[in-house]
Amino acid sequence: MNKITTRTAELSYDTTSRILRIRILEGSDIELADALQNHEATKILTKNERHLVLVDGRVNLSVSREARTYAASKEHQGSIATAMIITSTANKLIGNFYINVNKPEIPTKIFSSEEKALEWLGGFLYRTESGRQFTSARF
Repeated sequence: MNKITTRTAELSYDTTSRILRIRILEGSDIELADALQNHEATKILTKNERHLVLVDGRVNLSVSREARTYAASKEHQGSIATAMIITSTANKLIGNFYINVNKPEIPTKIFSSEEKALEWLGGFLYRTESGRQFTSARF
């Protein structure tokens, strides 16, 4: 499994499960430049293959409006679904704001456990194999 560490996250990709894991680093203040850097790391790791995303946000962090807007955009066409693991109330507020206001182009959901997040992502695994495009779905 290859890894890339950026200023705000450690990213790793498992080619077997097709899951890109993004572990946000403690105290990260994620700006647009960071979101762009993380996206470039994603393209390198996944080689532009269709993939699922598991974001571990169980740390103190902040995300700028510009970074949230970019993350919700169609720029992430290889991403099929995103599960976010969040346990703090403050980060859940940020996550819910992101989902409800920024309206990501792909299915996105918040979980308090990695097990539940992986179970939910497993329902999208078949989409990593097909070239089929789909529109945003809300859960």
